[in-house]
Amino acid sequence: MIKTTLPPILLAFLVGCGSTTPPPNSAMNAPAEPVDAGVSMLTNDPGPPPEPPAPPPAPEPVRITAGERRATPTPSPRVAITAPRNGVTVREDRVEVRLAIQNWRDVNNADDHRHIHLVLDDEPYRRIDDPRQPVVLEHLSPGTHVLRAFPGWETHETVKDAGAFAMTVFHVGRAAQNFTFNPRTPLLTYSRPKGEVNGAEADRILLDFYLANVPAAEMGAQGFRVRPTIDGHAMDDLPAWVPYYIENLPDGPHTIGLQLIGRDGAPAAGLFNTTEHRITVNHGAAATPHAHPAPAAGASLPGADAGAAAINRPRTGPTLRDPAVPPAASPTSPPSIMPSHQH
Repeated sequence: MIKTTLPPILLAFLVGCGSTTPPPNSAMNAPAEPVDAGVSMLTNDPGPPPEPPAPPPAPEPVRITAGERRATPTPSPRVAITAPRNGVTVREDRVEVRLAIQNWRDVNNADDHRHIHLVLDDEPYRRIDDPRQPVVLEHLSPGTHVLRAFPGWETHETVKDAGAFAMTVFHVGRAAQNFTFNPRTPLLTYSRPKGEVNGAEADRILLDFYLANVPAAEMGAQGFRVRPTIDGHAMDDLPAWVPYYIENLPDGPHTIGLQLIGRDGAPAAGLFNTTEHRITVNHGAAATPHAHPAPAAGASLPGADAGAAAINRPRTGPTLRDPAVPPAASPTSPPSIMPSHQH
């Protein structure tokens, strides 16, 4: 056998190189660092932007729903205007109103918040807590004025009874020329909403009115009904004499309109049968309390509810401008039983 002897230099070279497998704890066996999925390994540029947040849900549409008519108490309340007398002419620009109320609020009971709604011409009503005291109306313009009164519950809903309504016509200085008003024809009196509507009351806003000279048998989708508008937009006709409620009305100023529609589908003729009132809604404000302090005897009253227009201010006399009438819409509730009102 021939033995091969390697030269020392070559042997040293082979021993120095050894195996190509790295030791167990060498850096080559360390785990790989995680790579951010949003960063490119080649360019380090950010990836696609995150998804935008979902838009807020659309607001619920404004709607009007029918409520339940509150039963008239027994005995039913009775309202009369004893001054000024019907047809009287007063010389001054002020008048003292006196009411005679039966079967209604106990003025000596602080927990009884029932009251009287007093309406001059087509102004927002004045809340009267103590009808024993006279109410002074001042700064009236010359001409003819119409005064109406009816009871209101602590919730401000009107008492819907034929005897719970009074009306008188009087003149300041002299009767207005070309003044046409027939108290025996169908008559709409706007009641709620008015002024500022705040807090929880803004979630479900009372829409209410008083009807005179409209028999129960003639109310309905094909008979007499009330056509509401909100900020100029026509809503479904109201074919029943019940309280209604406006829901989902956003904060801010709004214009509420009511129009009495006759059996023929046309607006009922009458000085106050087409009316508009302005309100302000604030869901975040404190609700207006139902109770108000009783007025001092003989005092001239400010607006009862915050934001209501005062009636003791200069006037131009009753006027009426008929807006365009939208087509009749489907009813929202069945007709109610409404007693006939005859003067």
